[in-house]
Amino acid sequence: MAVYTIGEALIDMMPEGKAFLPAVGGAPANVAACVAKLNGEAFFIGTVGDDLFGEKIIRELSVAGVNIRYINKTAKANTALAFVTLGADGAREFSFYRKPSADMFLAPEDAERITFKKGDILHFCSVDLIDMPVRYATMRAIEKCKADGGIISFDPNIRLSLWDDKEEYKRVILEFLPLADMAKLADDEIAFLFGNVSIDSAAEIMLKTAAEAIITLGKNGSLLYTAKGKTIQKPYKINAVDTTGAGDSFIGTYLRYRDALGVTALEYASAASAMVCLKKGVLPALPTESELQEFINSKR
Repeated sequence: MAVYTIGEALIDMMPEGKAFLPAVGGAPANVAACVAKLNGEAFFIGTVGDDLFGEKIIRELSVAGVNIRYINKTAKANTALAFVTLGADGAREFSFYRKPSADMFLAPEDAERITFKKGDILHFCSVDLIDMPVRYATMRAIEKCKADGGIISFDPNIRLSLWDDKEEYKRVILEFLPLADMAKLADDEIAFLFGNVSIDSAAEIMLKTAAEAIITLGKNGSLLYTAKGKTIQKPYKINAVDTTGAGDSFIGTYLRYRDALGVTALEYASAASAMVCLKKGVLPALPTESELQEFINSKR
């Protein structure tokens, strides 16, 4: 079973004193790197700029173990940048520079050359569901994955600042949500999509079309919903340094271990997410399989 992710890869400009240091980021790229560092088979599908930042993304994803076969370069736009600011508790905010950016130019024909196997997972997010070629490339990849017997995973990973028309953003997410076999939301994203409903009610909505619904609760843990019921995962108590990539490492770890461990994959996902919050940046903070196991054992 391989995990494919599709969408944006960009450069997170991380605060360091009075300067910013470039680090590879973008939710789908982070998820692929997470799976690869945990000894899983991972592919990233996307487009980067024909520039130094694009080269950095390709190089570092490859070093992390991600298969870069489906990464393209374009001269139509530069690689996207996201300037990150961190609060005292590690909470982060982003200022994006991507009007347009290279990731938006992944085209439907790029998806045609992807070959999925039965049981493979295709994971996507909502940032690149704008009305650009990448949206239709994502749709085509979903169609191909489903036709080949694969599984679709969707983490909206909502970024309101990137969409001028918030109602259009909501409509597009709700249009793609029923395509997912697995769906993940953060608790603070529920109101935007579903209005003033409870967490359980949001999960019920998701389960109308998905077999699995995950809702993360930040420092309060996470919940997994299936037709069999609800699984509660308690959080790992840490002093967060940087929460960038916490959700990406969570879902990446869950996808990596879901088949092998069942609901126990939720514990591993929670642990990986906690570990990523202990360091700045995402790729350098992602744990290896042995590091993750050691962390879990130390907390039991």
